[in-house]
Amino acid sequence: MRSEAASEPLLRLRGVTKLYEAGAGRVVGLSDVDLEIGAGEFVAVMGPSGSGKSTLMNILGCLDVPTSGTYEIKGTSVAGLSPDDLSELRNREIGFVFQVFHLLPRYTALRNVELPLIYAGVPREERARRALEELRAVGLEERKGHLTNELSGGQKQRVAIARALVNKPSLLLADEPTGNLDTRSGEELMEILAGLNASGVTVVLVTHNPAIARRAHRTVYIVDGKLVSVERFREIRG
Repeated sequence: MRSEAASEPLLRLRGVTKLYEAGAGRVVGLSDVDLEIGAGEFVAVMGPSGSGKSTLMNILGCLDVPTSGTYEIKGTSVAGLSPDDLSELRNREIGFVFQVFHLLPRYTALRNVELPLIYAGVPREERARRALEELRAVGLEERKGHLTNELSGGQKQRVAIARALVNKPSLLLADEPTGNLDTRSGEELMEILAGLNASGVTVVLVTHNPAIARRAHRTVYIVDGKLVSVERFREIRG
């Protein structure tokens, strides 16, 4: 259930700008973005290609840092964190699901889900138990011994979700997770994400599909690196 009582947002961006060097000039990825996301929210992010959606997700996921402005997770600013501390924060608090599944084809579904726990040094029996628990949660327990190339696209994405959740993150970032799926598999995936959100996981999802975005609690719109109103977004889309 969505949390209404949290005194501090889970995520807070203040004046976040991200610039990239491009030859003799600079490209603006994000420009003066203010955004708060509460614990237990389900937020969709929409915008045209090249608008800054991926840059925003990289900042939220601690895969990149702002050029200026501040970004806080649970009240902790990422500014000044060492690479090791940033990696620890990312592994502890954040799960990622992408349009491309990023599964290892020579590993079983169970082994793929175990990978974050292997990197974290979790003992074998515990990581097998936790990985199986997450596969069960996404309806794939019976496929645990299958290699990933024996799975359908929808099943692969569910394995990717189980892997993202095996460390019990507070935040799940999903970048076009239905992009490579057929309509039925996409609907099944959204049901899984909605169920995870109902259990307390905060979900931020990038999509081009308004029907997918309507499944979220709210939608934020980004154009040319800036957050804009829905009216402005519709005007730009024509």
